[in-house]
Amino acid sequence: MGVWSSINAALQLKGGGGPNHWKNLDLTPLPVDLRTWKDLDFVGLWSTAFVTIFGWQGVSALLSMGLSVWQAIVCNFVAKLIQIAVVIGAVWHIGFSVNARQSFGLRGSYVPLIIRVCLCCVWFGVQAFTGGQLVSTLLSSIFSGYQNMENTLPASASMTTKEFIGLVIFNIICIPFLYIPPHKLRIPFRYTLTISAITLIGMSIGLMAAAGGAGPLVHTGVTVNGGSQLGWAWIHGITTVIGGTVVGSTSQCDFSRFARRPGNQFKGQIFALLFFGNVIPVFGLLGTSAASKLYGDVTELVLWNPPNIIQTWLDRDYHNPKIRAATFFVSLGLTCSMVAINTVENGISGGMDAAGLLPRYINIRRAKATTFTAVLSSFGVILGPLIAVFTCDYFFVRHQKVKLTDLFQPSSQSIYWFWHGVNWRGFLSWLVGTAPFLPGLASLNPKTADNIPIGLTQATYTGFLCGYVISFTLHYVLNKVSPPPGLGAFDVTDTFGTFSYEEAEKLGIRTLETDMPYESGAVYPNKGLE
Repeated sequence: MGVWSSINAALQLKGGGGPNHWKNLDLTPLPVDLRTWKDLDFVGLWSTAFVTIFGWQGVSALLSMGLSVWQAIVCNFVAKLIQIAVVIGAVWHIGFSVNARQSFGLRGSYVPLIIRVCLCCVWFGVQAFTGGQLVSTLLSSIFSGYQNMENTLPASASMTTKEFIGLVIFNIICIPFLYIPPHKLRIPFRYTLTISAITLIGMSIGLMAAAGGAGPLVHTGVTVNGGSQLGWAWIHGITTVIGGTVVGSTSQCDFSRFARRPGNQFKGQIFALLFFGNVIPVFGLLGTSAASKLYGDVTELVLWNPPNIIQTWLDRDYHNPKIRAATFFVSLGLTCSMVAINTVENGISGGMDAAGLLPRYINIRRAKATTFTAVLSSFGVILGPLIAVFTCDYFFVRHQKVKLTDLFQPSSQSIYWFWHGVNWRGFLSWLVGTAPFLPGLASLNPKTADNIPIGLTQATYTGFLCGYVISFTLHYVLNKVSPPPGLGAFDVTDTFGTFSYEEAEKLGIRTLETDMPYESGAVYPNKGLE
């Protein structure tokens, strides 16, 4: 056996399920026995995005734009309303990687997968940095030597030596959690939700108690007073909040496929989005405003970031045992929430997409301030039009019908093969909705930001909403003018054993256990086939 053959054999996934170039056990529709999640489990899942330090950071950072607390609250609420959407994972029990094939083609699906894997890596780094800060603060609260550790890193590193050590430790802590199968994470989510909620709300109340109120930013913003400047701050605020959770929005079907019954995920998702997605940011905003009264300017001291607040406690009164105890428990609670969000939203979701790129070699386990808000906004510019194509294609082009077997058939016999495995309609719609807003992303670079016309930067602020509308509309028109083959088609037989009897009956599909005769590979109905 040659060297390459030996390496190839060693890297391939072992076990049943027959992984090949297009599928493995993480990609095929889930069987009934692995779909164990109920309403409460989805509350815990989506609370990992909202009842965490990011639920505080993402909205509190709007204060640095000049918005008041109440203006930021309204921005957050509007953003959450926009994000409410029905997803298809719980109906057909497939994730983002496989869903991409019906909108972009079996080969074309690699592009959205690569994009989302890259964004998951970026987001993993952002969250890991925050997690590293928390671990560093936790260790500082225990060891005075760690608190006073000399910084040996240059200013260009944007972190201190002890923060770097915290980053390494945080990533090591995350590794074991990547080995937990996703369908077994529902119980840990409940504990994480409880710990995070108590820590964040308690921290906010403690800051307000120390400040004697909610602080000066409740009614008055930092820099913005009114006019068009305030209007653009509102738009930027809304798109920043959307951009901060848009990566998680694309991963909804990766987890809703674990729903015990279609619909189990809806109540949990909506409750977590509208309740926790608004309650925690409100406490974060009030706590940040109180911190500004206690410690100083929000923007200069980066007080919208909780690790900076609790590190300030140590820097100002390290020898007070009560302060060190409070810092320890807050750091510990927030670290738990950061491990949860980085494991689920970035590690596992990114692993699912990487599995879609190389199913034979990768499964979930193996794959696993101004700049801050600008980066969040940029996510929406790219993913907003992508979500629009998925939504339009599933609900309005295919009318919620999916032919599962063809999603794993890489040949012209598949209705998702389109043109050489690429659906040009999906790509054209996505590119047209994205292109107008890309030039403004150059403002992300501080070195070139001053040279970018303000109009391009402001256009980028509207990228998610306007890009979504453009891509959605164009995709619908293109499919009306040039309809693809197989619209309305789905398998007459549950080949993957993924549906319960009740589900199969509603979808018009026969399960393999029935004695009724069926024709293998048949489609029902035939309407729309070319």
